[in-house]
Amino acid sequence: MLLTMENVSYTYMPGTPFEVKALKNINLDIDKGDYLAIIGQTGSGKSTLVQHLNGLLHPTTGRILLDGKEVKSKADYLALRRRVGLLFQFPEHQLFEETVFADVAFGPRNMGLSEDEVRERVEKALIAVGLPLELQSRSPFSLSGGQMRRVAMAGVLAMQPEVLILDEPAAGLDPRGRAEIFAQIDKLHRENGLTVVLVSHSMEDVASRAKRLLVLANGQVKLQGTPAEVFTDGAELEKLGLSLPQMALLMHRLRQAGRDVPTNIFSVAEACEAILRMLEVQKS
Repeated sequence: MLLTMENVSYTYMPGTPFEVKALKNINLDIDKGDYLAIIGQTGSGKSTLVQHLNGLLHPTTGRILLDGKEVKSKADYLALRRRVGLLFQFPEHQLFEETVFADVAFGPRNMGLSEDEVRERVEKALIAVGLPLELQSRSPFSLSGGQMRRVAMAGVLAMQPEVLILDEPAAGLDPRGRAEIFAQIDKLHRENGLTVVLVSHSMEDVASRAKRLLVLANGQVKLQGTPAEVFTDGAELEKLGLSLPQMALLMHRLRQAGRDVPTNIFSVAEACEAILRMLEVQKS
């Protein structure tokens, strides 16, 4: 197993009046090639959890394992951060260099790589996120919001991580920007075999792309499984302050109305196909 959390709990400001138990006994396995989505309301512990996967936070109790070995020493945590890239929410706010090239090159240069290797990694990362190489000399702040976010993603990819964690990667983007950023993420997973961990509160964003879902509430794992498994119980999700994806909700309501349609459908295309099949059966 690539990454494992064993009985991980985390407390902010322990022993003070402001003590908050953000994670409670989390167990999680992430294997190579996974596409895992972590969902839950604001304050459920999603961001705290993924910062443990990258080594930015250390468990109060429990342990993190990388390739079956516990992450304990400074060298262990350095190896973890090099293999697990984390893209924060609104990462464009963390851009700071004068050019796109310099921003994407920042990480590889800090790794002590030669300038030839740095340039190769920068160009490869820009191509991977769908940005033309002609933008290298431009200021990142002259680009659109979606392009700026892809520059930030390229900066993480230039470190050549095995795992890419994205915390609400489409937050604040318009529909076109959302579509573009998710198209690049899905392509990296599909064509490069990149392991993806996606943090989101949007059921639509995760339902049709993630292989597995982890539902958090109050710092605890409440549900986990495939999208079809997690979204079978709309009532339980509602208790957790979440809802079914819109297309799944439509299918459930059609089923409740006596229509013979599957309920494990999460996209508009799948819903249209299922409804057309239902109408054809009714005509025959």
